[in-house]
Amino acid sequence: MARPSEAEETIQAIHQGNVDALVVNGPAGPQIVMLQNAEQPYRVLVERMSDGALTLGADDRILYANQRLADLSDVPVDALIGRSFASLFDSLDLTGAENGEATARLKNGVGGTPVSVWISSIFIGGVAAKLVTITDQTVQERIEAVVSAERFSRSILEQSTEAIIVLGSDGRITHASLVAEEIAVRPPIGARFSEAFRVVGKDFPVAERLDLMLATKPFHGVEVTMQNGSRRPRAFLLSAGQLLDETKSAIGSIVTLTDITARKQAEERQRVLVAELNHRVKNILAVVQAISAQTVRTSPSLPSYNTTFAGRVQALAVAHDILTRTQWSGIGLNELLQNVLSPYFGASQDHRIKLSGPPVLLPARTVVPLSMAMHELATNASKYGALSCPQGSVHVDWNVARNGTTLVDVCWAEKDGPRLAAGKFGGFGTTLIRRVVGHDLGGTVELDFASNGLRSLLKFPLTAHGELNDLIGGAQHS
Repeated sequence: MARPSEAEETIQAIHQGNVDALVVNGPAGPQIVMLQNAEQPYRVLVERMSDGALTLGADDRILYANQRLADLSDVPVDALIGRSFASLFDSLDLTGAENGEATARLKNGVGGTPVSVWISSIFIGGVAAKLVTITDQTVQERIEAVVSAERFSRSILEQSTEAIIVLGSDGRITHASLVAEEIAVRPPIGARFSEAFRVVGKDFPVAERLDLMLATKPFHGVEVTMQNGSRRPRAFLLSAGQLLDETKSAIGSIVTLTDITARKQAEERQRVLVAELNHRVKNILAVVQAISAQTVRTSPSLPSYNTTFAGRVQALAVAHDILTRTQWSGIGLNELLQNVLSPYFGASQDHRIKLSGPPVLLPARTVVPLSMAMHELATNASKYGALSCPQGSVHVDWNVARNGTTLVDVCWAEKDGPRLAAGKFGGFGTTLIRRVVGHDLGGTVELDFASNGLRSLLKFPLTAHGELNDLIGGAQHS
C-alpha cells in the first residue's frame, strides 16, 4: 500500500463487508487474497500489508498489531500487545493525524525510522477503537531519490555532447543520450548495441563478439567507423566500462562514443600538406641548383654570378612569399607585378614602370614561373634596356581572351632605352623565360628587338600547364 489513507479506506471497506478479494503488495510481491467466507478477513489482509497496522483501545494501548509493524519497530508482535501507543515513538505529535497525515520517528534498533501516521475511528463489536496505519517514509524517500536520480541522469544524457549508451545486465540498452539516438540506425532502447549501431570495417569483431565485449571487458579509446543510413561514415573512439551499484556489483555497462571525424579529417589534411610541402621544398631546391649551375655557365665573373644568382633566388623568394601570404590560393596579376618589379620602380612609381590591364586572378601554380619570367625581363632591362638609362621606361599591359580557354596576354614594352641587339639579350635569361612560359605556363613567348626598345609578348592559359621541375630537366640540357 502506497499511502496510509488508502490502507485505512480498504480496511474500513472490509469491516463493512464490501470487499470479496484484494490484490496485496506484500514482501513476496503482489498476491490475491480471497476474503469471501474467510473467518477473519480483516486479519488476513492486515498481515499481508506492506504498511504497519494496529488497533488501539480507548486507553490508547495496542489491542492488535501486524507483523509489518513488529518488523519496523524491532519489537515482537506479542510484546506490542498492551503497550502504550506513544511508547513506540521517540517523539509523537498526532496533531492532524485523525484528519490527515502526521509524521513521527518510530523507535527501533537502528536509530529510528521516519514514518507517516494515519488514525481513524472504528467500532469493533460495538466498542469504539482506533485504526492506525504506519508507513515507512524511507521507502518513499528511496523511490523519490530513484526518480530524482533518473531525472538527473536523463538531463545529463540530453545535454551531453557525446554519445552515451547504458546497457543493462542483459546487454540491452536501457538509456541513450540524444547524440547516441542520432547515430543509431534504429530506436536504441531495448535493442542490443550491435542492433542499434552499425560498426563497419573488416577488422572489427562480429556483432555477437562486440556485444559480449561491451558487456564484460572494460576498454578505452578503440577507434571505430560507424555508418548511419545514407550519411558518410564517421569516426569514433569507442569506450566501455562496468556500471556498478552501491555495493560495487556490476549491473550493466556504460558505453561512450566520441566523434573524432573532424580530427581525422584534419590529420588527413595535415598529412597531405606535409607531403606537398616536402615535394615543393625538394622541387625548389632542385630549381635553385639548376639556376645556380646555368648562371655559372653564363656569368663572365664571380661578382657577375653573385649578382645574377642572388637576383634570381630573390625572385623565387618573392614568389613564395606571395603564395604563403595568400595560402596558395592565387593572386591578382597587378599585385604580382608590383611585388616582383618593386626594386625597379623609380622615386615616382608612375615614371619608370607603368602597369595597366583588367583584374586577373592568377592560379597559385602560375605565380612562381611568371615571377621568374618578369624578373628576367626586368633584370635585362636594368642592364641593357630601358631601365639602364634615366629617360627609359617600361609599359606592362595585359588582356584576357576567352575562346573556350581563358588566355592571358602580357605585353612588356620598353621605351626610350638604348638600341638592344639580340646578342645582348640571350644566354640563360632567354632560356629561362622560354622554359617557364612554355613548360610551366603552357604558353608562348615572342621577343621583338625593336629600335625603340625590347617588346616581349607572353601568352598563357590561366590553368597551369606543368610544374617547376620541367624547368630543371630542360635547364640541365641547355
